[in-house]
Amino acid sequence: MTFRTYTGNRMETGDYQRLHNFLVETKSTEYTYARFDWMMTNWDYLEDRYLERIGIWESEGKIVGAMLFDHSMDVLFPMVLPGYESLYQKMYHYASEHMVKEDNPEFLIYAKDSNTKLQKVLRKNGMIATEEKDMVALFDLSEEIPKSNLTKGYRITSLEEHRDYEQYMKCMFKGFGHEEAGETFSFTQESLSDCKKAYERSNVDLYLKISVEDEAGNYVAHAGMWYDKKSEIALVEPVCTIPECRKMGFGKEAVFEGLRRVKKMGAKIAVVGSSQQFYYSIGFIPYSTGTVWKTAY
Repeated sequence: MTFRTYTGNRMETGDYQRLHNFLVETKSTEYTYARFDWMMTNWDYLEDRYLERIGIWESEGKIVGAMLFDHSMDVLFPMVLPGYESLYQKMYHYASEHMVKEDNPEFLIYAKDSNTKLQKVLRKNGMIATEEKDMVALFDLSEEIPKSNLTKGYRITSLEEHRDYEQYMKCMFKGFGHEEAGETFSFTQESLSDCKKAYERSNVDLYLKISVEDEAGNYVAHAGMWYDKKSEIALVEPVCTIPECRKMGFGKEAVFEGLRRVKKMGAKIAVVGSSQQFYYSIGFIPYSTGTVWKTAY
């Protein structure tokens, strides 16, 4: 067993693809390969300077364990292949010494509630569970997906069909409340360059970046889907609808279209990291929970 830290940057160099493949093999529905890819393409939030602190454990050249985070090192995720749970103790010690943020000394680790082996390691090292939870909802793709029922004048499109990154970013900006918060949307040549670098990559399928478009070409809702054909699991992320078009079924239609597409590509289930009523109302079911643990003082 050997240990090292992450090499390369957030793009397709160094350990990026190897960690993607490792996460596919874990079959995790919490920290999925797609969650990792979403993090690596999210330019506004990923803190690149912390990538080199990701811990990687290998056996005969194969990644069998990794201490990861989501955008920042605020909460850590110990991930191992089945049979390598004995690494949890080493992972804890490495993270406690090298993965504590300078501007936030609180040490937090996420554990799936059914992962008793990890929970025991955290307890042994003086950590306690908090009230902070992470929920996963699941859609069984063997079930029937409702047929499209879009309002007249609206249509489904994707970034593969039309790479309108400005409309995509504007929909995300408005859909996630930035305009309501008083911020001003802008899209520059730098924004376009960032979008191309982030989304025109091998692990990003533009056919699965689905939006609902009105007659004027404005995007009113979006559902991003992530799927690797080596996996049975697809991820829904992100989903939004602009404020003036909410409660009209557009978000639902975008998600359903995404589910239909990944089902045809071979996915067996689709998951989303959420407990929002929206997902339960359109057919997702509660699947698993996890808890953030902290150091007991």
